Amino acid sequence: MSEIISDRIESVSGTVLVSAKAKSYFELLKPRLSFLVAFSCAFGYGLAAKSNLNWSVLFMLTLGGFLLSGASVCINQIIERDLDELMTRTKSRPIPTGRVTLNEAKFFAVVCLLISIIILSIFTNLLTVILSLISAVLYSFVYTPLKRVGPIAVFVGAIPGALPPLLGWIAATGSITHEAMIIFGIQFIWQFPHFWAIAWVADDDYKKAGFKLLPSGGGRD
Repeated sequence: MSEIISDRIESVSGTVLVSAKAKSYFELLKPRLSFLVAFSCAFGYGLAAKSNLNWSVLFMLTLGGFLLSGASVCINQIIERDLDELMTRTKSRPIPTGRVTLNEAKFFAVVCLLISIIILSIFTNLLTVILSLISAVLYSFVYTPLKRVGPIAVFVGAIPGALPPLLGWIAATGSITHEAMIIFGIQFIWQFPHFWAIAWVADDDYKKAGFKLLPSGGGRD
């Protein structure tokens, strides 16, 4: 009887651990942000496709956009893992807390990126895939290190931030039209007050990590 109880306890414990691990991986994707990116892609696709909307393409584009964003923010957390430990708003993330190891995070980011590119390659077009890769590279490997250099990071970060609706439009049409560029421009301009608002609220935390995103010398004053 005691062996049966022990086995059940071990089974429950194992299930809890797996569930906690899965939750930690999901956190790495920053689901709210990634869902917003995916929604923006879908919005751009819907605007361009109009009555010719393909629901299968729309769904897979949304999934691909979510995973692409998730991979990008995961890489961002890998690069900034030591800085995240310094800030109150980020020190409880999966990597700083050890809930996900560095190697696990790297593997997860690569898998998500590969799956997203495969999905976009199958269901969209080459131009969408190329711009998606450019977006991921700009966010993960250019914007991320520039955050400690100066406000130029906001300009660079605004590009991948504005690309999702453009990607959706291109996924539907296969080309960059002037309508698509207008949507991109509106989204691009919006990124600046968005970035600055976050930087202003988190200024004290950002100073701990050496981030300089605000135009006034990296501070509120």
